[in-house]
Amino acid sequence: MILKQPYKVFALSIILMLIGGLMSPLRFAVNKIAVEGGLSPIAFAFWPIFFSGLLLLIIALLKGHKIQLRPSYIRAYLIIGGLILAGPMAVLTYLADKLPQGIISLTVGFAPVLTYFFAILLKVDQVKAICVTGLIIGLGGILLITIPDMSLPEHGMVGWLLLALLAPVGLGLGNVLTSTMRPPSIPLTVLAAGMMLSAATILFVLMILTGQLYSFYGATLDVVLNVIYATILCSLFYLMFLEIVRLSGPVFFSQMNYLSVAAGFGWGMILFNEKYSSYVWGGASFMAISVVLLSLGAQKKSKPLG
Repeated sequence: MILKQPYKVFALSIILMLIGGLMSPLRFAVNKIAVEGGLSPIAFAFWPIFFSGLLLLIIALLKGHKIQLRPSYIRAYLIIGGLILAGPMAVLTYLADKLPQGIISLTVGFAPVLTYFFAILLKVDQVKAICVTGLIIGLGGILLITIPDMSLPEHGMVGWLLLALLAPVGLGLGNVLTSTMRPPSIPLTVLAAGMMLSAATILFVLMILTGQLYSFYGATLDVVLNVIYATILCSLFYLMFLEIVRLSGPVFFSQMNYLSVAAGFGWGMILFNEKYSSYVWGGASFMAISVVLLSLGAQKKSKPLG
């Protein structure tokens, strides 16, 4: 095939990364619109992930992939799906109407920093000077946003921002556990479908426990359309994720974080007329530098400090 030529593979990866980076923050924008419109947060987190998981399962079956349901596989699906999807989506959907769109995207962009932190903690990676520098700069970015009184639109948002940081904590830990718990030779489509359907199972239980069970009975057209939009965005993002990783690897894919954070601020200003202080822009710059350093460190051999 022509696309196997290196420059065309690289070009396709770049195009997919640009589309994915611009598109991924729109999921949070749809969250905000749906929750402000009255749809319960857990229900709106559940249905798009459930429908996306079904779509990926169908794709896996059409490709002839065998769906493994051994106990070790199910455990991996549940833990990884809970940390990467169910937990973060529940938190971020709950906060959709409590924080600006750009700030929510910024917290998700902190995931690579925490991924490295957990990789060190769980001894999956070693201490590297460039990565430690990135961690310190990233932490400085968070402090620059949370400490000054005038950084966020409202002073009371600091508590919500700290709660939002649970999302990148789950993503970071989930990223590391994916590398340690992923069953050998499992196709990415099967892993993604298992993760999403497991996450949907967790969110379904949360819907019942919190009294937010939603079945679309009597739903308005706006509610249905928002769920459809979120499902399309979620499905396309993970399909592009799988293709980018197949073509150019996970390190290349991680660079989407830079674009996603910038796009999150852009969509916030375009869709919701959000405005940010110089502290937020400064913190965002610090975190972008942090992610760049961590990505560079990921491509280098371990070089302990001192």
